[in-house]
Amino acid sequence: MDRMKSQSNKAVYPTKALALLRFCVIGLCAIVMISGRVASVEAQELEIPQELAHKMRPAVTKDGAFDTPFFNAAQEEITLKSLKGRGVVMNFWATWCAPCVREMPELNRLAKILEGTGVEVMAISADRKPLKKIKPFYEANNLNNLDIYYDERSQLSRKIGVEGLPTTVLLGANGEIAGRVMGVLEWDDPEIVKYITQLLAPQTQ
Repeated sequence: MDRMKSQSNKAVYPTKALALLRFCVIGLCAIVMISGRVASVEAQELEIPQELAHKMRPAVTKDGAFDTPFFNAAQEEITLKSLKGRGVVMNFWATWCAPCVREMPELNRLAKILEGTGVEVMAISADRKPLKKIKPFYEANNLNNLDIYYDERSQLSRKIGVEGLPTTVLLGANGEIAGRVMGVLEWDDPEIVKYITQLLAPQTQ
């Protein structure tokens, strides 16, 4: 009888030891995986370029902002809500605004640079009779990477905190406004391009 108990205990102890060993291995793997993810997140933390940091302001949205339309050259309505899934550098400008005119070539170059990144440039005019003014302006200034958009009676700009021109709203692919840039910026600067691409582009798994 004692011999049977002894054999039984010998059979149980290795089983417990194996279970404990398995538990330790699984736990160690989990720690390594979690540590890797944390390190990856830390490595991906964005450092905002100094010039952009000086001009960045918090997002401002009033009721109905994401449903307030602006329009394209075909006079079709577009809303911020409909843009979810793609990042947008949304610049509010006008042909009569000298600082706006000065930065338009840089926005035009930015639009070309961002092709294929999931981020695009939308220059939204605050001009009266925009369809008569924007196309000739684009042609005269060789702005061939920008499509025509306009904000009728500044309805959208009032909803998202545009206090003066130019103002650029950074809309993430997650559908949220990441911030507003007040004034002129060197948009095609490599550091700024890298930052806004990482900030606004759709996140890949």
